[in-house]
Amino acid sequence: MSVLLWLVLVTVPPPQVVMIATPRGETSVPITTERGTAAVAALRLGAPLGLTVVLDGSRATVGLSGAVFVFQLGAPFVRAGGVVYGLVGEPYVARDSVFLPLHWLADCVPRAVGGRYRWDPAAGAEVGRLVELPVASAVTAAAPPGVVTTPPPASSTTPAPPRNPGPASAPNPITGLRLRHTVVIDPGHGGVDPGNPGRYFPGHLVEKDITLAVGRLLRAELARRGIGASLTRSTDSLIDLVDRGAFCKADCDLFVSIHVNAMPEGRRADRVSGVETYFLSDAKTEDQQRVAQMENEAIRFQTGTSSAPTGPLGFILRDLQLNEYLRESAQLAQLVQDSAARIHPGGDRGVQQAGFMVLTTARRPAILVETGFATNRTDGAFLASSLGQHKIASAIAEGIVAYLLEFERKLAVAAPARGR
Repeated sequence: MSVLLWLVLVTVPPPQVVMIATPRGETSVPITTERGTAAVAALRLGAPLGLTVVLDGSRATVGLSGAVFVFQLGAPFVRAGGVVYGLVGEPYVARDSVFLPLHWLADCVPRAVGGRYRWDPAAGAEVGRLVELPVASAVTAAAPPGVVTTPPPASSTTPAPPRNPGPASAPNPITGLRLRHTVVIDPGHGGVDPGNPGRYFPGHLVEKDITLAVGRLLRAELARRGIGASLTRSTDSLIDLVDRGAFCKADCDLFVSIHVNAMPEGRRADRVSGVETYFLSDAKTEDQQRVAQMENEAIRFQTGTSSAPTGPLGFILRDLQLNEYLRESAQLAQLVQDSAARIHPGGDRGVQQAGFMVLTTARRPAILVETGFATNRTDGAFLASSLGQHKIASAIAEGIVAYLLEFERKLAVAAPARGR
């Protein structure tokens, strides 16, 4: 979405109607703001655009000009092909009708449907206009800026090199960040390492499936906020624990590892729930040690070709890294935990610390998010749902933004002192 269009949609009163102009004629469709943001009834778009909509539980699948858009009710996102678009507003059902955000019609449709449509915001203060272009003049539309497409299965597991950090031309209108930042996201487990079996995950899903789905959504959420992001793995592949953090080096600001928790078999196994965020330090409780041991057990799947330093040198480097970024990692963990706890149905288990191998080689502040318990029915359903995955990814992104804003504030305060 262009900055200009975003500002118009959130600061200017929306039009009262949208005019659908096609070679077959023009149709006026009313706009409602009953839920706070502008929306249109999908039923009203059927005749002029040939739009179809299928509602299946909380999922609405919309067909338009050969493109398929998948919405989750109550979530400000839509998926078209391999692209996830952020929305201003959320789809919802009222009076037995599906209502779609006006932003989807004004911004996402022209971008996603091969240059077939054009949104004309200059039609007047009370009227918006969607124009269907002649097929002969349609061109293939590029993916919107800041949106990351899902890589094909054959792609390498090595993430694209992060952008070099540097000053931005102006504050980001969504986040207020002034500098360019890059985050490395690590979807836990993968390949022959399934992670925990996901007691309450449906359809044979396991931990590695959930972490990859959340990791991809987190990358898209950060990109939507103007933050560069890459994945340690973009497919169902295995990377050694000590090599994952090594992706976060000179051109990386933060390292975030995504996991799903699980309780051992026992009477209280299905009663424990909630989200918790770890930073690298010595475990202080038996439960912290249990979680670290569970995640570190993935070492048995390693290939034996790790490039991480070992022996006395490796110990010294890890000790230096731990001391240098301990305070920053703890602050990042707290901000991410605060954000994730606000939306998590299982509750807030707080910030924790333990000796996770995956965090030892990151050369920047690093955290590990246990997004919930696969051994809890409520947590399992939340993490296995598209809506839950979107919510947790968005919450982690908001926590990262909060940390980076504080980081930039510290830089600004320190700059005059260095100049004296």
